[in-house]
Formats: sequence, C-alpha cells, structure tokens
Amino acid sequence: MPGLEDLYREIILDHYRSPRNRGELPVPPATRAEGFNPLCGDEIVLDVLMEGDTIADIRVGGQGCSISQSSASMMSAAVKGRTRAEVEDLTKAF
Repeated sequence: MPGLEDLYREIILDHYRSPRNRGELPVPPATRAEGFNPLCGDEIVLDVLMEGDTIADIRVGGQGCSISQSSASMMSAAVKGRTRAEVEDLTKAF
C-alpha cells in the first residue's frame, strides 16, 4: 500500500528530525544500557529511571541511521510511564 508506506516514512522521519526523550539521565539513580551494531555502526544508549515498577523517565542517546534512531525514539515514547509488565506485554506484541 503506497499510502501506508508514505505514512510510515513520515513517522520515521518525524522521529529522526525531532527525537523524543533525547539526552541523558544521571546514573545512578538511572540505569544505563548501551548497544552497538559493529556491522553498520549504529549505537543506542538508554538511560532508564524506575520509580517502583514504573518507567518514570527514559532518555535516548547514540548515533546511527534514521531507522535505528527513530525506532529508539518511538520505543522511548511508547514505554515512558508504563509498568514493567506493560512493557513486557508490548515487547511480546511487537
């Protein structure tokens, strides 16, 4: 579907141009996780602050292609404010 492909492309470009939750959180109290793909050079850094069982805040850093950076931005927006169980359900559904 050309219309759907255009919509996906626009969403990806929007998150790439205006990433959500970009930056860093102080570690600790936040927890940092880093991922690196040696094949393409993409790097993602996540700082997650939990309050009890809820993701109180999340920040994304790193560098790479528009797909990797956009997907990290979309993921951060999708999980912020959710509980660990809700995030696990999202992960399974994805």
